[in-house]
Amino acid sequence: MELKKIKTIDLENTKKYNFILPLGATEQHGPFIPIGTDTYIIDYLVKKVSSKYPEIIVLPTLEYSRSQEHRGFPGTVWLKEETLEKVMFDICNSIKKEARNIFITSFHANDLVIKKFIKENNFKNINIVHLEVCDEEDEKLIFKILNGSLDDHAGNTEISNMLAIDKSLVEVPSPDFKKREVNNPWETDNLIEKSPNGIVDNHPKWITEEKTGKEILNIYENRLRQNLKSFLNKD
Repeated sequence: MELKKIKTIDLENTKKYNFILPLGATEQHGPFIPIGTDTYIIDYLVKKVSSKYPEIIVLPTLEYSRSQEHRGFPGTVWLKEETLEKVMFDICNSIKKEARNIFITSFHANDLVIKKFIKENNFKNINIVHLEVCDEEDEKLIFKILNGSLDDHAGNTEISNMLAIDKSLVEVPSPDFKKREVNNPWETDNLIEKSPNGIVDNHPKWITEEKTGKEILNIYENRLRQNLKSFLNKD
């Protein structure tokens, strides 16, 4: 259930709840998909997974996160890493009396920040858990689906994902739109220097289909659900 949709009287004072905190992003995603792509994807996944666990409370998605690598592209808004950590701290601190577990998940490149935050902060009697959306085994499955490499940003997988979520927000690239090979795209934390159009996809072909997007989203959803189930079973 979504926190923003329930009433205070629906929560019991003496009960401890499980919460999910989704982190999205507000950053450029090239010429074909929207600035809110990462938020759309994590919202889609969390909604799918939480529907199987109606007792879990889903916090409002934080739509600003670590996105400074996309500076210089119009529309990109980011938080400094230390700011993001403080925001996560304040959110967790706000609900610590009601929380048993707080699961933090993100489709965007926030994993290192989340792990650092969890390592450096200890909330008494609360577990703060990082729920990962994808691992190496999942990437191998997606490689087979694409018959080639995954995109790092705004390419085949994300375009296909958005076609499956809301095709009205997508402009499908034409076959003659040439890709630019981008090596070590994140080494300068300033992507625009290496990819002026914001795309990082070294796959030789455009593979952008709703069916492909659904297959890939199913992989992410299964991983998220398995990670959540695994922890709840241990708890």
